[in-house]
Amino acid sequence: MIASRLIAHRGCAKLAPENTLAAMNLTQKLGVDWVEIDANLMADGSVVIFHDDTLDRLTDHSGELKSLSYSDVADVDIGSHFSAVFKDERILTLEAMLDVLAKQEMGLNLEIKRYEHFAPTDIVNPTITAIEQCWKDFDRLIISSFDHEILKLIYQAKPDWQLGQLWEALPDDWQKRVDAIQAVSVHLDHTLLTPPQARAIKDAGLDLYVYTVNDVNEATRLFDMGVDGIFTDDPTIFR
Repeated sequence: MIASRLIAHRGCAKLAPENTLAAMNLTQKLGVDWVEIDANLMADGSVVIFHDDTLDRLTDHSGELKSLSYSDVADVDIGSHFSAVFKDERILTLEAMLDVLAKQEMGLNLEIKRYEHFAPTDIVNPTITAIEQCWKDFDRLIISSFDHEILKLIYQAKPDWQLGQLWEALPDDWQKRVDAIQAVSVHLDHTLLTPPQARAIKDAGLDLYVYTVNDVNEATRLFDMGVDGIFTDDPTIFR
């Protein structure tokens, strides 16, 4: 198993505003040593740690990332929607977040988002550059995406990097797809996973991680099924 049994989803997203420095610091304080974050692309080519394609859900601003540069959002408050305590939280660039997590010696699942406003190469190239510059411990890095083309491009450029294929439900041709990128893991919606699928994935020598689990009984069921790790918004409920 590459990652830990508990992976903080967007950095303990029930306990701190998602994908923020505060969430990463809390994850470390709780003793959780793996975190999942989202890489997204802005109009000026900046890769930022932000899940959505618009500002609306997580800020008091509106606007689509495809129309904004990093300078437009650098001072946007992304913490107050969660609590006034987090009013100073800001959107970080991928480079800035990688620097923080590397210093914290965290394991990282970096999910690369793909929205309609950009091509796979638009986000893959700057993401590879940022990782090369800022990350050292590649045994503690899994890059995942729902977009198979993104993972293929990374595999072609960096065949030694660890890749995880994300799906909601496991497709019939999953083995062919993971073999094409030499994936080390499969990441699935836990509500759609079946025991035979879990056995097949493990028999293929792959790690199996599922999202997003916030219930102890459900986690127990999944671990009994053979799941290696769960993405959770609140690791404290499993202690």
